Amino acid sequence: MKKLSFYFIVAMMIPNVVLVVTARQHFLVAMANVLLPLGIYMSVATARRTALAIWLMLPVMVLSAFQIVLTMLFGESIIGVDMFINVVTTNTTEITELLGNLIPAVVTVVVIYVPLLTMAAVVMARDKVRHDGTARARGRQNTSATIGHTRRKGRRAAVAVTMAGLLSALVAIGNRGVALFTDDVFPANVIYNLTLAVERYRATSSYADNVRGFTFHASKKDTGNDEGREVTVVVIGETARAENFGILGYRRPTTPRLQQTQGLTAFRDAWSESNTTHKSVPMLLSAVDASTFDSIYGQRSLITAFKEAGYKTVWLSNQRRNGSFIDFFGEEADVCRFIKDDFGEGVNVTDGRLLDYMIKEMSDSCRRLLIVLHCYGSHFNYRERYGKRFSRFRPDDNTEAKAENRRDLVNAYDNTIYYTDYLLASIIDMLKERGGDAVMVYTSDHGEDLYDDGKRFLHASIRPTDHQLHVPLLVWTSQSYAARHTEMAEALEINKGKMISTSRSLFHTVLQLSGIETPWLRRQHSLADTLYRPQSRLYLNDRNDAEKVDE
Repeated sequence: MKKLSFYFIVAMMIPNVVLVVTARQHFLVAMANVLLPLGIYMSVATARRTALAIWLMLPVMVLSAFQIVLTMLFGESIIGVDMFINVVTTNTTEITELLGNLIPAVVTVVVIYVPLLTMAAVVMARDKVRHDGTARARGRQNTSATIGHTRRKGRRAAVAVTMAGLLSALVAIGNRGVALFTDDVFPANVIYNLTLAVERYRATSSYADNVRGFTFHASKKDTGNDEGREVTVVVIGETARAENFGILGYRRPTTPRLQQTQGLTAFRDAWSESNTTHKSVPMLLSAVDASTFDSIYGQRSLITAFKEAGYKTVWLSNQRRNGSFIDFFGEEADVCRFIKDDFGEGVNVTDGRLLDYMIKEMSDSCRRLLIVLHCYGSHFNYRERYGKRFSRFRPDDNTEAKAENRRDLVNAYDNTIYYTDYLLASIIDMLKERGGDAVMVYTSDHGEDLYDDGKRFLHASIRPTDHQLHVPLLVWTSQSYAARHTEMAEALEINKGKMISTSRSLFHTVLQLSGIETPWLRRQHSLADTLYRPQSRLYLNDRNDAEKVDE
């Protein structure tokens, strides 16, 4: 029993000790984070039916296992609200692609917790066995007395440790307040985040009722193009970071076609306000930003504004439905296609397939057309995002998520950008061929860490890095459009060197470029306006609060 109790305490304390080290907690905070849970776990370990008490701690073990996996993946941070949201919004394809690279972490938690539960189950089964005989009964009495004495000593120790933890917490609360428990002490912080995730999920579920009757009161401005066609294409990339785009100064030629394209404006200082897809994309397509994000539960997207202004609207996505605002916004369109629905579950569908669907919609005779493309872009596993002929940077085969594989990972990632160059250039060629006034706007939802510091990989960590927030932003206009709208073309050129929040500016920029008038349009946020004014960089934290970015 002593071995089981000791094993239980050590296994349960791993997340707390790791959090103290990785978060570099203040001494008193660290004491509270260690002593309070330790006292509780010691109490469990000295319970009369210890094995059963250990099994009753299974929910906390699950959180502990999740925390260990997260730490091994990101190297820091607790299980955030967004992590819980991702559990219900991430599709099976994404899980499958990432699972192979989580094997070491999964094996680790299995090795830690499965033997513990097995030992506890064996003890429970053994305790149910009844022994006969006077000698055995006397032996059990002696054993019970010894166990009882040990248990009482353990309980006294547990009380002492708990009191020391409470004392540390009381002192630490003077500086940290309730944040000590909501941010610093595991598993209290994770349980708090879980409650927030549930509240957010419920709010999202009532979205349809909240926006019933919503309107932008949008109309089409007279652009002087009474007879010609007008097309606006918004391309939303996935996990593409600005620093790996040749057109934005990267040392490698990842964007050769775009760099030869006339009429293209590249913005080098563009930043997303979220490092998660399910929050970044809705901000790009709506009037909300990090400072007003909670109002998203009562708003629609720019797709509705275009519909009100007389445009045919098309949503084409190479991602799967996940029940988030992305789905809700896409379903506003006249034509809504999640193209992976047309392929089998295991089929690797590259973004080039979107072009086939786009060609079909472009052949429509309608005068005014909005097409929104949601790509799979540079989402891990990078090697699956492009075909063999786009494997320009090699070797790119060893893409297991390990720091020692960084060379191959970066090569594969750069190939995804090279493929994005092909995709965007192809779209521009299609718009040129169709003729008329055309606009294409491209940006990514967020960026990515590529073991730049030897530790961090992927995105969606609690504390985002610049690699996760610095994104590409490109605007292309046709010759006829630029000639007809010289002021907006000049404004794009003037503003290209300024600091930009894509989350704050894309909605307003796309509306103004397309000549759509609405009370929701803010010219000071539009890059197509000389009134544009940069504001402080913000990001939307895990709990949907806007925080300033350290610059």
